[in-house]
This record gives sequence, C-alpha cells and structure tokens, in this order.
Amino acid sequence: MALSAYNTTLTANAVSIGEVTNISVGGSSLAEIDITSLTDSNKTFLMGALDAGTMTIDFFAPANWSGFDANIMPASGDATATSFSIAFAGGSLDASFNGIATNLSISAEQDGAVTASATIKLTSQITWS
Repeated sequence: MALSAYNTTLTANAVSIGEVTNISVGGSSLAEIDITSLTDSNKTFLMGALDAGTMTIDFFAPANWSGFDANIMPASGDATATSFSIAFAGGSLDASFNGIATNLSISAEQDGAVTASATIKLTSQITWS
C-alpha cells in the first residue's frame, strides 16, 4: 500500500508553514574519492563529503505574511540553518533536517490564489523516523 500525501505538514523552526501544495526533497549524494593505486587489481574508493541536496516547497501564501518569511529565509549573511520537519499522513513517516533558504518567490494571478515557492539547500542529512 502506498503512503498518502494527504494531510502532510511541514514546519520550519517549529512553526507550521501552512497550506503546502508540494514538497520535493532529493539529490543527496556522497563524493567518491578514488584511492586506487597502481598495485590494486580493483578500483578502491572512500566516501567523501555529503551533499544533502535541495528541497523545494510550494505553498499558498498566508493571509498574514508579517514575520512568516523570517521562518524560511535567513537574514543576509546568517549562517544559522533552519530546522525543518515533514510529518507525512497518519504519522507513519516523519523526516527532519536542516537547511538554508536560497530562494523565496511569490506568484499571483488574476482570479487565483497567491502562491509562494522556496528552495532550501539542505545542510544536514535527512533523518527518517
């Protein structure tokens, strides 16, 4: 049976992001360090630094935007990562990780809801529980 995305919630620094329409997390990778010598008969590797990847969040812009963006976007030059958590439907799967927002955009069209999208550079590995 597949996991439903219905009723999935997202928080940033323990503050609900609100009406999220899409969450996409991915691209984690480890660098490969080739340590093969001329005497080795097989290629030999060590794992290098983790690149945790990125996350994209699409959501409806809240009616009260005041202070909302501060929970996602850091101040310029701020090196403190935001703590994120995703609770999937029914509490059967949770994900937690840290990241720094690199982009926050807002879109509005006539007769449509105001939407926003944020791109987060992950600074930690995702912990699944």
